[in-house]
Amino acid sequence: MTLERAHNLTVRRIILPDMVLNWFLGAVLLFVPRTVDSLLGTASLLPAIAYQGMGVLFLVFAAWQLTVVRRGAATPAGLVFAALMAEVPVLALTAALVFGNFPLLGVWRVVLWIGDIYMLFLGTWYLALARWLAKNTGIAA
Repeated sequence: MTLERAHNLTVRRIILPDMVLNWFLGAVLLFVPRTVDSLLGTASLLPAIAYQGMGVLFLVFAAWQLTVVRRGAATPAGLVFAALMAEVPVLALTAALVFGNFPLLGVWRVVLWIGDIYMLFLGTWYLALARWLAKNTGIAA
């Protein structure tokens, strides 16, 4: 795969659908946090403001993704930012799933693990592409 093809694939086939998912998740977490909390577990998991804070982060990231999609290009620095936006929640979610004693319903535990693994691979891809772009374009990451 060429660098140009990897870059275009990332913008059109990875960032675009991820952006749609992030707009959706952000809106749901921001506007109906209590519904999210009641669907996830057998008891309350987090205060509404925690879900709303996560929702705002999803929306901010989706807004950044929208600028990347509209430009049709991602910079190495932008890809590093995207990687951090994926990997930091991976650490927090992994710790919560492994060490937290949250009363999650079984299906949601599986969904959260799948999302965690997805974000791990996504962040890894963004970092690899950022390094590849920086190396071949001379633009610092």
